Order: sequence, then structure tokens, then C-alpha cells
Amino acid sequence: MKILLVDDEVLLGETLRELLELMGYEVIYTSHPWEAQKVLRREASSIKVAIVDIILPDMSGPELAHWILKHYPHIKVICITGYTPLVEPEPCGSGVPVLFKPFSLADLRPYLS
Repeated sequence: MKILLVDDEVLLGETLRELLELMGYEVIYTSHPWEAQKVLRREASSIKVAIVDIILPDMSGPELAHWILKHYPHIKVICITGYTPLVEPEPCGSGVPVLFKPFSLADLRPYLS
């Protein structure tokens, strides 16, 4: 399964990418939401999950999540954040899970199926 990972904390993003790849997933990682949109325009048909950080430069994670859900409804979106408490209970959209950093792979795994 192919996953798009968007997190502007490069060390965290690269680490999560490596861990997901060790679990057998194919991961496309980018630190910028505009690059994520470019990736999706090219490869959306093969991407099944997008993991999106809530705080991103130039476009918020919730804005990117809503854009993904609007244009590519077949892609499951998972939001991640290191900030608590959240202002909204579902900042990335109805039914979109939010995981709080640090989270374990065991916490993430149920959302990847």
C-alpha cells in the first residue's frame, strides 16, 4: 500500500517514513503541502492513505486534508499533531482521525487498514 506523508518536521517525517517502510508500506514523504498536492496530481490513483501534520507552512494541515478529501475521496486521511488541546474536535474533517505526537506504530496501525 502506498502512503503519502506530509510533515514539515523533517527529522520526524523521515523517521516515520523509514518506520512505515519497515512495516512494508511504500511511502512518499514531503515536508510541504504544495509538493503534496503535486504528488497527488501525479499519483493519486495509487495512494491509499495520506498522513498529514496539522501545522504546515503556507497551508494548514486541515486545509490540505479537506482538499485531499474533496479531490481524492478514495484516499483515507489521518492527521497528526504535537499540539494540544485542539481548538476543534475534528479539525481535519468529520471522521478524520487525529493522532497526537508522540504516537506509536501500534497507535497508527489500525488507521492504515
